[in-house]
Amino acid sequence: AHTYPAREAHGFIWIWWGDYGDHLPEIKFFDSIDDTYVYSTIQDHWKTHYSRAIENQLDVLHLPFVHHNTIGRGNRTVVDGPVSDCCMEDGMIQVWFSNRVDDGTPARSYKELPKPQRSPLLQFIFPNLWQNRLSDNFRLVIAFVPIDNENTKMYIRAYQNTIKSPLLKPIFSLFSNIGNYYIQWQDRRVVETQRPKPSGLKIGEHLVPGDRPIILYRKRREALMAEKNDSK
Repeated sequence: AHTYPAREAHGFIWIWWGDYGDHLPEIKFFDSIDDTYVYSTIQDHWKTHYSRAIENQLDVLHLPFVHHNTIGRGNRTVVDGPVSDCCMEDGMIQVWFSNRVDDGTPARSYKELPKPQRSPLLQFIFPNLWQNRLSDNFRLVIAFVPIDNENTKMYIRAYQNTIKSPLLKPIFSLFSNIGNYYIQWQDRRVVETQRPKPSGLKIGEHLVPGDRPIILYRKRREALMAEKNDSK
């Protein structure tokens, strides 16, 4: 039987499908989540390509439309920016954004906004880890695990470091998971209808300035696939 190298880190088992020999890449995670945090996990099966599931979590424009009665309440349909960057050294996309109610003034470009003075709200580590920094004490992390070109398993974790009581922790985790599952269901029913299922730079979609995090993701993913093909 053919075997693949595997490692355990951050509560996940990682498998390398490629031929790396003894030089496996570093398993990166979010530095802001340390041993003081505890987490609970739920799983969700999406009938879509992993790239679409990832882009949904980098999409800051859809909140007031898809999540109008949950995390997108307030009818804040205008997004200034968003400010986002992709650091090639650590393979991370970072996103700062601010949604506001439409007052008739156009959305400001990321070039018009001051340099952020706070931590990014969203972070994505290639190839498949995403974090939403909801507060200093509460984070949402998703690992996007490809099954095939039309199916993805989502491992959704709620991290927190405030409630440590053995009695209260399960109750907090239960309510967090119920809320997270409902929000992900609102996303899933839309994302599963997107065609073509895999995303890409040249698939005929017309993106807008607010899609900058998605554009950065597509460019970096395309570059990584090109590097892999060149090395063959």
